[in-house]
Amino acid sequence: SSSLVKIFVSEEIKIFRRATLASVITSTYPMIVVGCYFGVTPWIFNRLSIDESDFSFAILLFGIFFIISNQIAGRILVPKYGTKLIMSLAFPLVTFSTFLAIISSSYFYFLLTFIPAGIGWGASGPIGGIHSQLIEKHFKKIITPYYAMGFNLGILVGGSLAGIIMRNNYEPYLFFGILSFLSLFVSIFVYLFGLPRNLDFRGEGEKFKIPETNVLLFGFLLFFVFGSGGIIMDWSTLWLSKDLNAPLYLASMGLIFFSIGGIFANLFSNSLIKLFTEKVVGCHFVMIGASIMFLSLLTNNFYIILAVLSLYGFAIANLVPIVIRQAVKQSSESIPMTVTNLITIGLSSTMIMPAAIGFLAETFSLTLNMYLLCIIVFTSGVVFLLKFK
Repeated sequence: SSSLVKIFVSEEIKIFRRATLASVITSTYPMIVVGCYFGVTPWIFNRLSIDESDFSFAILLFGIFFIISNQIAGRILVPKYGTKLIMSLAFPLVTFSTFLAIISSSYFYFLLTFIPAGIGWGASGPIGGIHSQLIEKHFKKIITPYYAMGFNLGILVGGSLAGIIMRNNYEPYLFFGILSFLSLFVSIFVYLFGLPRNLDFRGEGEKFKIPETNVLLFGFLLFFVFGSGGIIMDWSTLWLSKDLNAPLYLASMGLIFFSIGGIFANLFSNSLIKLFTEKVVGCHFVMIGASIMFLSLLTNNFYIILAVLSLYGFAIANLVPIVIRQAVKQSSESIPMTVTNLITIGLSSTMIMPAAIGFLAETFSLTLNMYLLCIIVFTSGVVFLLKFK
């Protein structure tokens, strides 16, 4: 019987590793596309001759469809079909709509592409969050930081790709065409490697109701943290090239440095938590990170700001998985429900905050918005400290 146990254990480990990999890919791949896309924003601005508020409008449109899609996927589709089928179908939607955005001939068509992009995003990224919570529940191991790391990994690869494209004046069409084609294989991979049917979520669909106050509060913390990440993602390239006069091919370095810091923090998150406790990593790190970022802005020096961006990325990276775990711990609702609500509130900010920033940027400088960002993130760290159990 011991050999049977061995086979069972090794089978379990195999399932665990495969499903974890699927979760990480779910957060990474769409992010590569988006990171690359935001890295080439200066090119898009020139090509369609649009300004910040035009672009903000597109982000807002994306956000609306993202939230609708995320709620429908989390409440109706996942209980019915499980997480991995939904995630697999969503990838090509994200990549092909981004490809269409790149080749669109006018601002109107450009706007339209943000609708399917939002739908695809709502059913991929966040559903990966449910998938990784299910893995944690079944295997009693912490993997959410790796899922969160995928977002940073994606920005890193995407931002680097964008740097290469801008530096060598390549045609972005080609790259986005390839990314779209590859997404079909990514879908198949995630479908084959995700949690098997018997471990995937099955349940009744859930009616829409306002989340509990605890979940709402944690959701708002995520709102500001995701929002700050969104601002760095959507605007840092433009901010570094416009306000700090960085050359275009170096401007996407902001994204890259920010994400490298985050990747390290997520990779070592379990050791960091053992060393400092969840409370310190989730609250104090965030407050310190935001303060250093604020100070670096005062220097107005491109290279200092780049270095500090990676420190900042490192400091805030584990806030998201820790907030999600705290909320699941303090909530009486089911895991998919809690995670869906959290991520919906949280990620809605990546549409609302960058859009607000775009409208503000036309009146004030983008640098002013970066100062605001530091203050908001610092405050989030303080609030989380007060709510931590």
